[in-house]
Amino acid sequence: MALAEAAVAVIEHSEPLLEARLDPEEPIGPQAPFPHPTLAALTSAAFALPGLATPTQAATPEPRQWDLGYFHYQEHGERMRVESLKQRLVLPLGDDWDLTFNGVRDTISGASPIYDLPEIRCQDGRVITPPVLSVSGASGPLPTNAGAPPERPPLNGDCRIGSVRQVLLEDTFQDTRTLGDLRLNHYRGDLVLGLGAGVSNEKDYDSAFISLDLRKTFNDGLSTLTAGYSLASDTLSPLNQPDLTEDKTAHQFLLGLTQVLSRHELIQLNLTLSDDLGYLSDPYKGIYVLATNQAVAERRPDRRQQWNLLARYVRYVPSFRAALHLDYRYSTSDWGIEAHTLEASWIQPLGAGWSLTPRIRYYSQSEAEFYRPYLETLPDSGDYSSDYRLAGFGAWSWGLKLAQALTDEIQFELGAEWYDRQSRYALQGHSDSAFSDYGFAIYGLSLRWRF
Repeated sequence: MALAEAAVAVIEHSEPLLEARLDPEEPIGPQAPFPHPTLAALTSAAFALPGLATPTQAATPEPRQWDLGYFHYQEHGERMRVESLKQRLVLPLGDDWDLTFNGVRDTISGASPIYDLPEIRCQDGRVITPPVLSVSGASGPLPTNAGAPPERPPLNGDCRIGSVRQVLLEDTFQDTRTLGDLRLNHYRGDLVLGLGAGVSNEKDYDSAFISLDLRKTFNDGLSTLTAGYSLASDTLSPLNQPDLTEDKTAHQFLLGLTQVLSRHELIQLNLTLSDDLGYLSDPYKGIYVLATNQAVAERRPDRRQQWNLLARYVRYVPSFRAALHLDYRYSTSDWGIEAHTLEASWIQPLGAGWSLTPRIRYYSQSEAEFYRPYLETLPDSGDYSSDYRLAGFGAWSWGLKLAQALTDEIQFELGAEWYDRQSRYALQGHSDSAFSDYGFAIYGLSLRWRF
């Protein structure tokens, strides 16, 4: 559960720079105006949807290979830190099948925001700050009765909320996540059928998923249509509430199209629908209520539907022997969150097996309908949260990846990414959440061996 929060900004990236795969694609054939070979080699057709396959024009099994990666995630301000080790093994099974194994081991430590605390300032110079409640979201429940209402003047022209600050867990916590999944692909002419399954385990969170997708190449190999479905079943047993066990089910549907426009350019479009049902609240998050001097557990709706549209344009630039990727993502959900993402990357071969990939990305989202940094009183709607991930904000990120083909079989990659989240960066109107602003850095090292 905590790992999902630690990677909140990474989750916004549907294809993180450090994890993007640059697999060469098979030629389409002499009868079609197939893309330039360098464009194919520099283009990843990934539209990341958890548990679903990467669309590709290749109609043959992947070559046998082993990927090993290490990633370090560090939030600024002594907050969360994640160490991640990832492995991927691909085994072709004859001419028509391949099998892929993925394994992930994440270790997380640090502190996390659990609620926001308002401060009252008056024109006569008084500053009234509600007491910080003794709460440990990882080891103890949020209090149900924290004392009498605070003695404070009414909020009017003389006294008003002057500032808000986040309250973090009293003690740092540690957790690990172990994830394993496998995927079986069957290749039959212009069709590729994929079936996947996996499990993930944390101290307080267990998840199992299955997926099915179909890819069809047509139009003399210039077009690829992808359709997919995945189902995840999750069980949450929060450490701060030993008697609580909740379930969640997540359905995801994908429809995508890849279209070659010329030897030097192609476009990709993906439409996904996510439908989550069950317990969608975060049991470690609270919201401060001024009227009762309490930090009560947040409450979110028990269903969320979200639509996502991804459009990508890729062009090979012969004069530089490089590829330009331009992405736009749009997301909207019935929680009231609307998001826009613009991203550009440039994959530049440097010679002698080296390549350099800089990337820049901008993200903006509106706030959820039930988001508030704090409450005067509990609303009649019954839904409320002060989780900074549901606030309106914008974010810039910059990344750089350096790759070296040591031999024809071995490739080495080194990457870094920096992320800056600011309330003032948001495009949409929203409540000020500058007190939640933060940043993080990711550093990665990976090795690919084809054998």
